[in-house]
Amino acid sequence: MPSTDTDLRPIPVGLARDHDPAVITVPGIDIGPAELREPAADAVARWRRDGVRKVVLPDPVDLTVAGADAEAVDTVRRLVLVRELTSHGIAVDWRLRLPGDDDQEWLPYGHLRPPLELLPPPTAIGADPAQQFAAWHKAFYFDKCTYRRGPGFVQVRDRRSGRLNLITIDDPAYLAVLDQLMDGAELTDVDLGIARDFGEEGLVTKVGDLLVWLPYRLRRWPLPSMVV
Repeated sequence: MPSTDTDLRPIPVGLARDHDPAVITVPGIDIGPAELREPAADAVARWRRDGVRKVVLPDPVDLTVAGADAEAVDTVRRLVLVRELTSHGIAVDWRLRLPGDDDQEWLPYGHLRPPLELLPPPTAIGADPAQQFAAWHKAFYFDKCTYRRGPGFVQVRDRRSGRLNLITIDDPAYLAVLDQLMDGAELTDVDLGIARDFGEEGLVTKVGDLLVWLPYRLRRWPLPSMVV
């Protein structure tokens, strides 16, 4: 990843103050085009304070990219943006292209707000995007794979498999790698042993030669505390 935010290319987005298309023509609802230049977590928190309730990503999140060039970095930044928007409960219109090798390929991303469209894989052989799209929309709910921070630990609650997998991370070395991966990092910049452990739990995904953290931060309990 680029060493500073100034090295990053702007990511175009559209902003609106309501997610309902029926009111988008009301004056003041459609904020219009903007650019993501800062870390996604900072931008999304600022947008929410400013009343943004829907974001449109015109360019797709293409997980078929290779390497760690600017295109791969932009893909990771768009994916992180979707993660942060889901965390804040902000609607997002986005499109995703999976490599297309497996009908279950969408599952690691199924905790994110479902995309408007799953684009066809780069080859004619592979999973059916329409089938994956329908399954994702049917299975989505908030708090499906989230994390929360405490003093000296991070706890992940992951229900993507259909059961609760509760993971507590308190080793300083693991927490350091987690922080590296929050906005994406190159394979060569992280402890690959720790990254593999995260990968085995489905907590990170590989985009080209970059790794990125998948669970989003839990900001409010979606159910009464005695239930969760």
